[in-house]
Amino acid sequence: MNTEICSVNHLCAEEERELFRLFDLFYANTDESRFQMDLHEKDWVIRLRSEDRVVGFSTQKLFPFSGPDGPVRILFSGDTIVHPDFWDRIHLSGAFGHLVFQLLDQPGPPLYWFLISKGFRTYRFLPVFFHHFFPRYDAKDPHLKPLRDLVAFSRFANEFDPETGLIEFRQQRDHALPSVGHIPENRLSDPHISFFATANPDHVAGVELACICPLVKENITRCGDRVIRRTPVSWNA
Repeated sequence: MNTEICSVNHLCAEEERELFRLFDLFYANTDESRFQMDLHEKDWVIRLRSEDRVVGFSTQKLFPFSGPDGPVRILFSGDTIVHPDFWDRIHLSGAFGHLVFQLLDQPGPPLYWFLISKGFRTYRFLPVFFHHFFPRYDAKDPHLKPLRDLVAFSRFANEFDPETGLIEFRQQRDHALPSVGHIPENRLSDPHISFFATANPDHVAGVELACICPLVKENITRCGDRVIRRTPVSWNA
């Protein structure tokens, strides 16, 4: 299993098509030109490879932002998919942590992760890896809401509802197939997953829940730190 953090600018056309083919396997209403437009807007792609094929990826973009308390840096995660055969692997999330560590080692304003989630597995990454984030089932960290709302509105304008935290696209967008997006009944005993199901009841239709998380080393859980340090990565950035 190989995990790579690669600059989007270093991808060739066939590598871009390979990413789309994986995405297209598990999402409905996909469009390759829209996928490529979104990909080219990002800075990095984290790729998980098994033998000679890509089995997972996540796109990432870093941008400066004027928050309610001053300048910040926002790391925005875009399209993310892992083949179901590899859901038990930690490599993609561990590589994300390596990217965060590299950005934290660079001088600059405070760093935050802006995540939009139409899948419970993506949202579940937050409580596994971080102590503080918004929104969450126990209503902790409400001070993060103003920044979340500003970032979401700046990117999605009136498609974002600050009352619900949901992004509902007016044009038809891709959404996970039931085999990927459905929440098994036994997973609803997890309060974080139950919260996601209630907060984003139309996630299977492609509705996204906007989330924000401070990216500081003190906010990373012991489990998250262990996963990051156990994940080898190669860089092509």
